[in-house]
Amino acid sequence: MRKLYALLLGALTPLCSFAQTPTPEWQSQYTTGLNKIEPHAYVLPYSSVDKLQQPGGYEQSDYYMTLNGKWKFHWTKNPDNRPKNFFQTDFAVQGWNEINVPGNWERQGYGLPIYVNETYEFDDKLFQFKKNPPLVPYAENEVGSYRRTFTVPSTWKGRRIVLCCEGVKSFFYLWINGTYIGYNMGAKMPSEWDITKYLNDGENTIAMEVYRWAAGSYLECQDYWRISGIEQDVYLYSTPTQYIADYKVAAGVDKQGNGSFSGNFSLTTNIKGAGNGTVSYVLTDAKGNTVLSEDKSVSEKGNDELVNFTTKTVQNVAAWSAEHPNLYTLLITLKDKNGNVTEQTGSKVGFRTIEIKDKQLCVNGTPILVKGVNRHEHSELGRTVSKELMEQDIRLMKQNNINLVRCSHYPNDSYWYQLCDKYGLYVIDEANIESHGMGYGKESLAKDSTWLAAHMDRTRRMYERSKNHPSIIIWSLGNEAGNGVNFEHTYRWLKNADKTRLIQYERAEENFNTDIYCPMYQSLDHMKKYAKRTDTTRPYIMCEYLHAMGNSCGGMKDYWDLIESESILQGGSIWDWVDQSFREIDKNGNWYWSYGGDYGPKDVPSFDNFCCNGLIAADRTPHPHLAEVKKIYQNIKSELVSTGKEISVKVKNWFDFTNLNAYQLNWQIVDENGKTVLEGTQHVDCAPHETTTIILPSVSAGTQKELYLNLTWRPVNDALILTKNDVVAYDQFVLKRAVDCTTFLPREKQRISYKVNENTGELTSLKNGSQEFLGAPLSLSLYRPATDNDGRDQFGVRVWRKDGVDSISQKVTKITRNKDVTRAETEVIGKKGNVIGKAVFTYQPLKNGALAVKVDFTPDTAAIKSLARLGLTFRVKDSFGKVEYNGHGDVETYNDRTQAGLIGRYKTTAEAMFHYYVKPQATGNRTDVRWMSLSDTRNSLMVAAKHPFQFSVTPFSDCVIDRATHINQLSRDGMLTVHLDAAQSGVGTATCGPGVAEKFRVAVKPTSFEFVLYPALAK
Repeated sequence: MRKLYALLLGALTPLCSFAQTPTPEWQSQYTTGLNKIEPHAYVLPYSSVDKLQQPGGYEQSDYYMTLNGKWKFHWTKNPDNRPKNFFQTDFAVQGWNEINVPGNWERQGYGLPIYVNETYEFDDKLFQFKKNPPLVPYAENEVGSYRRTFTVPSTWKGRRIVLCCEGVKSFFYLWINGTYIGYNMGAKMPSEWDITKYLNDGENTIAMEVYRWAAGSYLECQDYWRISGIEQDVYLYSTPTQYIADYKVAAGVDKQGNGSFSGNFSLTTNIKGAGNGTVSYVLTDAKGNTVLSEDKSVSEKGNDELVNFTTKTVQNVAAWSAEHPNLYTLLITLKDKNGNVTEQTGSKVGFRTIEIKDKQLCVNGTPILVKGVNRHEHSELGRTVSKELMEQDIRLMKQNNINLVRCSHYPNDSYWYQLCDKYGLYVIDEANIESHGMGYGKESLAKDSTWLAAHMDRTRRMYERSKNHPSIIIWSLGNEAGNGVNFEHTYRWLKNADKTRLIQYERAEENFNTDIYCPMYQSLDHMKKYAKRTDTTRPYIMCEYLHAMGNSCGGMKDYWDLIESESILQGGSIWDWVDQSFREIDKNGNWYWSYGGDYGPKDVPSFDNFCCNGLIAADRTPHPHLAEVKKIYQNIKSELVSTGKEISVKVKNWFDFTNLNAYQLNWQIVDENGKTVLEGTQHVDCAPHETTTIILPSVSAGTQKELYLNLTWRPVNDALILTKNDVVAYDQFVLKRAVDCTTFLPREKQRISYKVNENTGELTSLKNGSQEFLGAPLSLSLYRPATDNDGRDQFGVRVWRKDGVDSISQKVTKITRNKDVTRAETEVIGKKGNVIGKAVFTYQPLKNGALAVKVDFTPDTAAIKSLARLGLTFRVKDSFGKVEYNGHGDVETYNDRTQAGLIGRYKTTAEAMFHYYVKPQATGNRTDVRWMSLSDTRNSLMVAAKHPFQFSVTPFSDCVIDRATHINQLSRDGMLTVHLDAAQSGVGTATCGPGVAEKFRVAVKPTSFEFVLYPALAK
């Protein structure tokens, strides 16, 4: 493996020999580091086996010392102005400020955070620079000078001491006690130096000079904030002079369920005159029982020795998978010639086999479905994520049926992989390579062999660090960097180094250097065509799909109906997990979420709020569409087969390794008021991937208007994250449906009066006695405050605004009154003053005191090509903020995102219904609604329609929402905005990917609809 890597680098020698090394080093594509220890697996010392059981347990070792905390810090915008001799121990830094390490300096008051997507942030007039690899701006290149002191424990004397910097962006020089140690290029991966000979017995000084941009920045063009500094942990660890330098395990599972501890398992031991000793390993199961053990002598043969252990078998092994993350503990021990333990290290081991079989990705011989998500490392500190926040992320993922995470687009903090091993998440680990700003054509760095060393270095460092983690099932060569000779080389190298995992690369498309066809944001038609092909052997797993930006994730069910019907389609990873936004406070003390363009001068490079496309907000608050993801990703799915004397339900077990008997089914039959009519529990035996039928008792038709069958599944036993109280899957079926939903309205007669504007045909007043229920006229509504997706949908906001439906008015052409009935024929006037359609409003009081409002809308199809919605809107005083309804809830739903909601009776408020997306937009919609009501402390306005409808109530006006770019710009005027919709467009995912499917768009055709308004006074 190492020989192959050396040969590949050797192939570069002719290229490097005649190329003068640029000065400074950070301007060279050949630069990867100086004097660093070779990449290797984590060999951190552990003080006990108990500590080895815990993620991050090495931090309690006597031979581990963190250098995190406060460092002295100096920042300059120009390298020439940096304190050039600051690394000297007598250089006075007492007057410097302090900065937190780890943490990006832009999040601590220094420099300019820039968010762009596909381009290089420095390739901009702001920096007076055009991209010219490997060169980056000089005069504008920020430099952070870091310094701190530390004292090595006296117990470390005579031992080897290593400094590890887990991640520094993007280039840095290093000094210890004034002595130059080396440098590193490339963020997101550890860089290590043996600093033993440079240390003093007492106080020591470490100095790091960090550059914002370097040649490596051309490979770090990810869709994320471009920020700088020491992003991850800095620490020391100590080993004996004879030490474990590296190890590799391979633990597979065969068809019979037996595990093999592969002969590829090796230990590398550095010998420095210590004499003969032994190296051994012990593998124990979850109960602490020894499963395997072996020891070998280590002879004194120079500086390096490779110790190979023979392949051994473990009968009936407890295999590792995301569903059952069974782990074994590997303890590696080094003893000296006298039999004394000199070093202990190790890791968790998971037995699993990854392969492609019959065109499918298989784990332990079983084809799986990838229910994945992409995850950037993000917090208020920038790319620095605490252990607690990582724990929160993984808990939320598991609770929402996510089984895979793609580390987009760089290797993550080492603690993340330990959590994925422990709690059970499949991982796609991705090399820190993205040169998107160079495009995919002839200028692509993938095609420039002078950049091979840099590509290879990043690939190798990713692999060597994390090669022993069972959760990593796929390596990714990088993201959006074109394809060419460099990725062909890294694929071959990685394929030779690791035969236990698969490799993917999206830009390879169907070339040889990807084992998986992993496109992004493709249409359903594209997926169908691939599934029908007979000339491919690669599974189709989308590396990115379902762009979750703003009010999004429409059409997910269509994706998964297709995925579940075609074996070669095995899912994908949603873009993405968490909004990359920051909480800021404006001058008035109001907080808001920031995004691209919110920092620096007006002309700062920016891709606006495209960094805000998470299933959860930056503070880990779930967005409404996360509920839809959980529902569709659930592994138990039911179908109502028949009703009658008994109810028959077909249940499919979509788990890959879990029988349904691990879960308890709770079923309820409830009426329209949420009253339980019948309920029970069942334990269902059904093997993975199998289908069974369950029989439930039925109920005879009674006085209930509607009946619903609700099924919920909960674990029988508590697990690491999920408890017996967690719902892992649920379904609902309507057993009895109301023919006319206006029957839900009370029959008690009210004393109503109403007024219609003779010029507009709008309802301007609706009273019960002297109580007014309208705060603004009731009128036709065809528009909604644009969502992020609306902005990119070909049938979205650009069409709506072009056609003028975003600001309509009504003009009466004829109005007639017949007793209490008013009929107003109107022209609908667009924003430009042109007629875009006709609407006839009929207002008719009913016997119970309700007012029926019927609308016959005829659009001018030559003037209107698309509609956001078709319905009525009005405003009420915000004292009417109590909301009750019967429909899908209690989550935001749209017609292409309805799976998460259960039909029921819900109580909420206008404020609770409004979701604060980073950029304000349409929100709060409820679908399949039978009735809704608004009330204050005394009175209520109830609305129903013959057929289910949609509605929303927001505490802001539509125009305020539509104009606001940040949530601190939302201003209240004492009124609520109510929308009653006969139809409303879905939300789609057009910010990246398909827009709203035709079946979920509002039909532009003559349409009639009717709502019944029932104003009631408190008794």
